[in-house]
Amino acid sequence: MTVRVRLLDAAHAVIESTGWSTVTMAAVAEAAGVSRQTVYNEFGTKRGLAEQLALRELDRFLGVVRERMAAADDLLDGIRSACEGALEMGRRSVLVRTVVGSLPGEHDTDLLQILTTESGEIVEAAVLVVRQSIEELFAPTPFTSDELEVAVESVVRLVLSALTRPSKPPAEAADDIAWLVGLALRGAAARG
Repeated sequence: MTVRVRLLDAAHAVIESTGWSTVTMAAVAEAAGVSRQTVYNEFGTKRGLAEQLALRELDRFLGVVRERMAAADDLLDGIRSACEGALEMGRRSVLVRTVVGSLPGEHDTDLLQILTTESGEIVEAAVLVVRQSIEELFAPTPFTSDELEVAVESVVRLVLSALTRPSKPPAEAADDIAWLVGLALRGAAARG
């Protein structure tokens, strides 16, 4: 296990036990059994640590998305299943629960910002994986290349929104997203 993985695991454990607002470089160092300087050398800042935690969690989510899409019979079922899997995972994710459960007045908003207003890297990575999965598993689609990009980004942003501010159970939210994709697919196919 690399130092980085140990540190990320330690940070995750601190978040799980006491919440993001209590995470400090010193607390992570203590949990990992290393010096505070080691944590700074690896991540630079608490925000750098938050970004790496978010990217590691993204990899886990995208693994679920790939698996769910690969097991589906068609594109629409793949989208529905992948969305549901990601949303179910979000319910169990310590990082997502931390963001969802954070109080509006909490001073340290790194995780919330990374997953919402500054989510560009997360969105780009997710769009890339979903688009590649669609092109590998369900080509051809009735979408042009540009339309596929818009559709995939829309799905990713809807899932991210449902993760960070859930209003429905995962299956219902996934059905809603799939319904929208179904409308777009039918509209694109009708153009012929």
